[in-house]
Amino acid sequence: MPQQQVPGDRRRAHAWLWEVTVPSDAKESIVSQENLVLHNMSEVVAAVPHFLGVHPQDSLVVVPEVTGGAPVARVNLPPGVTQTVAVAEGLARAYAGAGVGVVLLAYTDQPDLAREVCDTVRERLEPKIPVIGSVAVDGDGWVRLDGPHRGQVTQSDRDLMTAEFLLLERPTPFATPRQLRQAYAPGPPVPDELMVLAGERAAAAARGGRLGEVEREWITTTLGHAAAGHTAVADADAARLIADVQHTPLRDHAWASMERSTAPRHAELWRDLLTRCPENPTSPESTVAPVAPVAPVAPVASLTAFAHWLDGDAVKARAALDRVPPGSVYQMARLIDVALELGMDPRTWTVPDDREGPDHDPSASSKSVGQSHAIHEPPKAPPGRGPAGPPR
Repeated sequence: MPQQQVPGDRRRAHAWLWEVTVPSDAKESIVSQENLVLHNMSEVVAAVPHFLGVHPQDSLVVVPEVTGGAPVARVNLPPGVTQTVAVAEGLARAYAGAGVGVVLLAYTDQPDLAREVCDTVRERLEPKIPVIGSVAVDGDGWVRLDGPHRGQVTQSDRDLMTAEFLLLERPTPFATPRQLRQAYAPGPPVPDELMVLAGERAAAAARGGRLGEVEREWITTTLGHAAAGHTAVADADAARLIADVQHTPLRDHAWASMERSTAPRHAELWRDLLTRCPENPTSPESTVAPVAPVAPVAPVASLTAFAHWLDGDAVKARAALDRVPPGSVYQMARLIDVALELGMDPRTWTVPDDREGPDHDPSASSKSVGQSHAIHEPPKAPPGRGPAGPPR
């Protein structure tokens, strides 16, 4: 931020993202990444797309003086005073007790709207949360709303932020929200004949025993190799993974294989599988047992969303959840939606110990969760947020 700090101390903490529904279908998202020291407003504006994973449009973005424990936030630019007040109150709760000042950035080509929103939010945040800058951003240009300064984001500013985030293995931001959504859209599905064979294998493995043990070992190995190598899996393996996670014990084994350190790579792996997942279940006559009575997309979308949430990226987690067909009742998707709505910090996630069951091995690692029981509970809300989340 505009404070002076040691340039070599750019990366420190890792925080979380919050997405909550507010009036008029506006979306509020809190994102955090490894800490960066930003020395001027042009660097702040250049860094925002990397924090969010997408270049914001018609948005209010809040950047804290020090990130890590305090998140970076984005909300659709509210259309009126009532909605703006509701957004401001949500932001006040998010930053309560953080002990840092914030910069407000209104992304719009309407200066009057930018000033109205920033002034209303400032009134609700101060004095408990100091607003150290209010800025209107239009393209590469920015103007201070609380002072005489203005400037342009230069190519060197953009290159610096790109280099910083590449060092952190963060992907290049999407140019628009539409491009982000397209990255999760259906593509050519894996061939039906592979899904039929994979469905038969998965149904047998889901019943447990030696076949179940072998399949869990294969899931662990395949996910580990694909994530480590940043490679897309072949069609046959893609069909097998998609078919496996239609069954709760095998899905939960894949779920429990994710950790924060590997979450970005798992997110990309499952996003790729989501674009290749068939929209409709394989014909029951072609398998030993029918797949789950939900669209095959639901578990794959849920695993994708969870990996993004664990990585602190609720914008992409929401994009993945949006692939769950409307009207579907899928418990894992619901739990992740709760985590996003309540602003749960992914650092609270721990893999639960497996419980005794037909395949229980007392000497097994907790990574074996999913052998016989589903993961039923989302992680706890962060301190001070409360189990019910922010008032709606």
